[in-house]
Amino acid sequence: MNEKRVPFHYNVGVRSPDFEEARAFINTHIDDREVSPLSRGGKTENLLTLQPLGESALFGAMWSEKVHIQSDTQTTFHAVLVLSGSICCKSLGADIPANSVVLIAPGQQADLVWEKGTRAVVISLARQTLIDTLGVPDLEFLRQSNALIPADHQDAQLLRNGITCLAQQHEICHGRISPAVQRHWEGLLLSQFANQLHRSELENPSILPGRIRLVTEWILAHIREPMSVCDLLRVTGASRRSLESGFRTYLNTTPAKFILCHKLKGVRHLLRTEPDIKIGDAAFLYGFNHLSHFTRQYQEAFGELPSETLRQHRESRVVVSKKAQPYSA
Repeated sequence: MNEKRVPFHYNVGVRSPDFEEARAFINTHIDDREVSPLSRGGKTENLLTLQPLGESALFGAMWSEKVHIQSDTQTTFHAVLVLSGSICCKSLGADIPANSVVLIAPGQQADLVWEKGTRAVVISLARQTLIDTLGVPDLEFLRQSNALIPADHQDAQLLRNGITCLAQQHEICHGRISPAVQRHWEGLLLSQFANQLHRSELENPSILPGRIRLVTEWILAHIREPMSVCDLLRVTGASRRSLESGFRTYLNTTPAKFILCHKLKGVRHLLRTEPDIKIGDAAFLYGFNHLSHFTRQYQEAFGELPSETLRQHRESRVVVSKKAQPYSA
């Protein structure tokens, strides 16, 4: 990634000093935002670019002036990776320096002051696709998950490396990344964010109380094993009523549905990462013994058949393999 260039420059959305034009472009693609310049230094252009990734999207941005960006309550999940310069996140009361990431959860407001000339990538994750990846019924548990990931944190470093690779592929393809490869990149980004969000969910006592945190950690650690609600009661020492009440209150689901969601998510991960695996074998590894029943549950959870998930990954692998072949005259 060129250190002085805004990523994804083949797909320019706005190149103009007009802040109203920039605001209209942003509000066409993500939640409504107010864009208020805080300085006036001339006619330097604002630059906004776009790289679709399946149902999600990445935006490259550089503002010609110091600018305040405020949103209404968000319905989707956003992250901002600062490439150079700095951004002040007013809701966290923190400056976001270069190579750091700020996470802005659904139900929260974006309230950011960009310093003049700051370059960043804004990541907008598709709501339903994130729900599918996390294996939860909704994003309610993320409402308090605004966070700063510092530049020296592993997750920030991995995210920057991923964005750099994607920007390079954008360059090579002149911005025309195929839909199959877009879905592949979207899955990689979602998986990275899922790791961060699950850590927030399972480690932050303000989000999950001790017994619920204990049982969710136990479920994830033993997800390939047969398990029942009775097993969870033995792990926690809780009554069935209190356990089910805790799951409804903090995760908006039941223990049985939580287990099912994560087992289905485990199968989906195998189908997306192991192109030679058979659907029946993947399902069996997570305790699904009746293929027709599993197929119906999978389609209800993810909106597609397991065979479609497997085919999409195989297609994306073929596309990447073809692009990787050296040119010979």
